[in-house]
Amino acid sequence: MKRWMIGGVTFVAVATACTERLKDAPSGPVADVVALTTLPVCDLSGTNQPVTRYFGPADAKTAKTLIDQISAAGAGSVIARDRGFDLIALIAANAQAGTGGDASAASALINKVSACMFRDLAELPETFPEDYTVAVSTAQPGGLAVRGGSTDANDPVISRGSFSGVAPQFGGTWAAMLAGNAAPARLVLYGRPGSTPQSYDWKVLPRNAAFNPPAIVGVCVDVNTATTSMLHEQHVGLLTFSEAYFLDPATCGSFSARTGVSSWTHQIAQLFLPRPLAASTVGLKGGIGGSTGGIGSEFSANNVPTVNVTFTLNPPATVVVGETFSVQVRTTDPTTGANVGGVRVSIIAVNNNGVPKELVGATPQTTTNAGLATFSGLSFAAGSTGGFRLVVGGGVLGRPSITVGQGTSTKVNAKPAR
Repeated sequence: MKRWMIGGVTFVAVATACTERLKDAPSGPVADVVALTTLPVCDLSGTNQPVTRYFGPADAKTAKTLIDQISAAGAGSVIARDRGFDLIALIAANAQAGTGGDASAASALINKVSACMFRDLAELPETFPEDYTVAVSTAQPGGLAVRGGSTDANDPVISRGSFSGVAPQFGGTWAAMLAGNAAPARLVLYGRPGSTPQSYDWKVLPRNAAFNPPAIVGVCVDVNTATTSMLHEQHVGLLTFSEAYFLDPATCGSFSARTGVSSWTHQIAQLFLPRPLAASTVGLKGGIGGSTGGIGSEFSANNVPTVNVTFTLNPPATVVVGETFSVQVRTTDPTTGANVGGVRVSIIAVNNNGVPKELVGATPQTTTNAGLATFSGLSFAAGSTGGFRLVVGGGVLGRPSITVGQGTSTKVNAKPAR
């Protein structure tokens, strides 16, 4: 189920456990799927039957016209892609309104046109044909929408039942977010409940779509009561916190948090390491979010009472005063070992007597979604000679209730410059 986004994308994801969830059973037969290793054949024959099984007479006529245009334009062409998005948008509109027919027929149509829209394995679903039956079944808690085109809606995409959603950043647009993608720079978002009651699985077509600026993905968690919850993305880890402005707090139920870990005892230089300011947020406090590198896996809320900080790159054993060096740290959830993004960490040097000394270039850094923060260009100021250990600590942006521990480096000996 792995789906990755490319190009320095950042996504916000929000998590909340709603009080009731609909069952995840598809409404029609599920097609056998296989890992896609070769391009499927673009073959639009046999589409009349699924068109008439899903659409009413007026929309069926429109659908057949779009299919004819795809066929005439040629597989992989911009026109074929654009008309394919139009057809999927027509399916999505019927699914949302409850006017569609057999969901398995709609799923078959999406697979048929996808093979003619996308001629790169990286654009198609990892397994093919994909099962879209939950996404198109009005009675199921799925989601299906097309965004980015001039005729597409610009509002957030919310799953039926309002458990999860995807949106641009507050005040942004889908078209601006998708402008860097290949023409026609449109996107299909489709989702279904995840493997647990508190998770949701979103995917996109084309699968390798990039987002710049970042998008926001969310599942429902009350941001005011789940004060130590963060969003977890299946293939990335715990994501940089952000609120989800598009989820209604009234739909957010209580989140059953897992057991936390004990408080930190490692308190070296606690008074000298500043805590970061909370992240500024806008809009409604609808849920808990995070920044992720892609849409194509499950998103869920994890309770994270504490965060561990460790050095992945220690300082040299010996440096000359004024000589620059780099160190790197990783922030993780001590219970699961998952990486934690969005931790603002500061660094100081402490001598053998516990006295802090000036460390030049010690600008606070924020961990990526890989949980990594790198301090480059560090050096000891004149007069700072002797043995030191570097100490890092800080806080999670927007989550001040989460305790961030402190990490200590191996010993570094600062020698006077000659």
